[in-house]
Amino acid sequence: MNSRLRKGLLIAAVAGVVAIIAFEPGRKDVATSAPRESSATTPPARASSTESFQLPERRGLDKARGELFGAPPPPPQPVATASANAPVVQVAPPMPYRFAGRVRKGGEDEFLLTKGDLVFPVKEGDTIDGTYKVVAVKPDGIELLYLPLGTTERIMVSSVLDVDVARPAVAAAALQQVAAVSDAKPAQLRWDGPKQVSAGGNFTVALRVSTQQPLRAAPMQLRYSPGVLEPVDVRPGKFIGNGSFSYRVSPDGSIFVGATTPSVAPGTDAELLIVTFKSLKAGTAEISMSALSLQGLAGRAVTHEQVAAFRAPIQ
Repeated sequence: MNSRLRKGLLIAAVAGVVAIIAFEPGRKDVATSAPRESSATTPPARASSTESFQLPERRGLDKARGELFGAPPPPPQPVATASANAPVVQVAPPMPYRFAGRVRKGGEDEFLLTKGDLVFPVKEGDTIDGTYKVVAVKPDGIELLYLPLGTTERIMVSSVLDVDVARPAVAAAALQQVAAVSDAKPAQLRWDGPKQVSAGGNFTVALRVSTQQPLRAAPMQLRYSPGVLEPVDVRPGKFIGNGSFSYRVSPDGSIFVGATTPSVAPGTDAELLIVTFKSLKAGTAEISMSALSLQGLAGRAVTHEQVAAFRAPIQ
């Protein structure tokens, strides 16, 4: 066999081997690119001349993102909030009164409550500050009804004065004051004004009060003849001082007055109210009291005598 023939057979053998390798079943063509997979699932293969060479296994790369350092924390729980439609529960304010002591008079016990420096007696049926009603007074407790809500509260009763609430000197003076209130005479009121009024001119009248009981407020209603008199000015007297004062004049001949003094105290011929009128024509200037409510300690009513009307001729 000559050299040319041997060379041809060798080339044919090599070509056959290459064809067998290229078309081997299950083997991918080295010239064709397989779909590239994510690095998070399958590590990329490295070119190699042998089938047995593989990269070392990299654990953790097949885990979801964020799990390499442990499981992520659970999401925060939603904070429960009150529903806008939830009913609002109303409760009574802190009890403003405390037990102060009791005074025995005529064989009966008089129970005393305190509010700040004020000490006052209470009995069944009393309304305190227009907010609490005394429903029961018993040796072991005083029951108060909170009028806005209809709830009942109880004040425990002891046999000694509560010195933490009222100072001893104040408490002693208050007890003497309470004892005097029971024997006090009704308050007296009178009008103080001119004996005669000039037609077309202005004149002033003052309402004065004398009372042995402490006086705190005096809401009232005055009456006058609108065709004869015209209100010019309404102001508080010296007894009211810097307290609360308001009034309203009605065209029908009425004047509504609300007056509250900052310090609860008795008064002797004290100036309670001052009113200035203009006389419109000749006749009689007449001013009367159609309604009056004197209030003392803790809003308790102060009895008073009937107020005589003011009358003066207009000439």
